[in-house]
Amino acid sequence: MTNMSSETNKPSSSLLEKFSPLLVVVAIILAFAVGVLWQKVNNLEKGPTATENTQPTAEKESPLSVDNLKKYAKELGLNEKDFNNCLDSGKYVDRVKADETYGGTVGVSGTPGFFVNGKFLSGAYPFEAFKDIIDKELTGKGSTNAANYIEMLAAAAKTDPKGFDPIPKTVEIGDSPVKGDGKVTIVEFSDFECPYCIRHFTQTYGKLMSEYVNKGLVKYSFKHFPLSFHPNAQKAAEASECAKEQGKFWEMHDKLYSVSN
Repeated sequence: MTNMSSETNKPSSSLLEKFSPLLVVVAIILAFAVGVLWQKVNNLEKGPTATENTQPTAEKESPLSVDNLKKYAKELGLNEKDFNNCLDSGKYVDRVKADETYGGTVGVSGTPGFFVNGKFLSGAYPFEAFKDIIDKELTGKGSTNAANYIEMLAAAAKTDPKGFDPIPKTVEIGDSPVKGDGKVTIVEFSDFECPYCIRHFTQTYGKLMSEYVNKGLVKYSFKHFPLSFHPNAQKAAEASECAKEQGKFWEMHDKLYSVSN
């Protein structure tokens, strides 16, 4: 009996010896898997780390936020303390509102709106439209008949409300910022957050400066007309007035339109 037992146990021992390395490997793999699973559970409990981007990013902050307006003032070399106090106090709320109210009295209802020697042009018209009006004014050929202007303007005069009105109105500049001096005066009513105003700045404004204002042919003035559905337009307008206090209205004007583009 003892011999039978001894003989029977021998195969079992050799099988165990044969497969023991494999069992060790399996045990190591299982231990690793359990460790990884524990680490994942632990991370979920603690929440994402600073380097983990597991949540969608928040909506990008507006380039015309108050914080950014203050940043631009610093970049333009303005006195930060004076600018920040000016902006935070709402010093120019009424000044901006006065421009808007005045614009309404002369027929502005949207932005951008322009008066070229009093002739009303509503919208982001291309340079050619401005050129036609300006050149006629410079040569004494200005007309109150829209048919005497290029087709684009003649057609705009037939819309309701009119996109172009060749019958001039008197538009006072007052203490609004002015660039250049010349026989022709352009008064712009605008909004720093308006897409069409931005289009005017990027596509037409520069040409008006180089072709007319910088050559002493045109005087260019700016008035505020922030639209109520543009949440940052009012504060941006105030920021430009705070910059004007320090002699840098046009620098801030250009900056605000550039960052909004």
